[in-house]
Amino acid sequence: MSSRRLLIISIFALLFVGGLAAGYIYFSKTYSKEVTVSEERIDILPKTEDLIFLKIYYPVENRLLIEEKGVQVRTTQMAIAQKVVEEFLKGPAISHSSEIPKNAKVLGIYRDADRILYIDLSEEFRRNFQGDALTEYLILKGLYDSLTSNLNDLEDIKILIEGREIETLGGHFFLSYPLKSLVSYDLIKSKVEKEDSNN
Repeated sequence: MSSRRLLIISIFALLFVGGLAAGYIYFSKTYSKEVTVSEERIDILPKTEDLIFLKIYYPVENRLLIEEKGVQVRTTQMAIAQKVVEEFLKGPAISHSSEIPKNAKVLGIYRDADRILYIDLSEEFRRNFQGDALTEYLILKGLYDSLTSNLNDLEDIKILIEGREIETLGGHFFLSYPLKSLVSYDLIKSKVEKEDSNN
């Protein structure tokens, strides 16, 4: 009878130890799965956005109108560049007479190893352009000044339309090259000086 009791106690002890081992394995696997899921959730959470103030130069009535806009944006250079161009294309808040082509959209923004920023715009930017040489100059200078005043470490800016280089926006300026050399010439001052000399 005592050997039978010893056998029953041994069986219960083995079952108890087996249950503990199985429980440990089950809970350790469940815990590690939860940790993995939590880590994945952290990775897919959107990056936090900060309130920053952008200085945008809008072409309005033969001059550049400067507006400062507070926007929520991630503080990476490419996110800020995207936001600057989007705000530029919307036009100024305080004037409805902007010369910016209507319905243009940003298709992409890229930066190469030479620190040249490529702005890829939709066809509407070229198709809906209306104006003379001064208007075209102000649009290009406004976009250039808006980007360079809000971004660090840029060498130059190049405009693409639908992913391709274009010769010109409105037929007055050659755009196969980046903008810096074009917009560094003060066309407005030159026009005023020319008008003064004619009077």
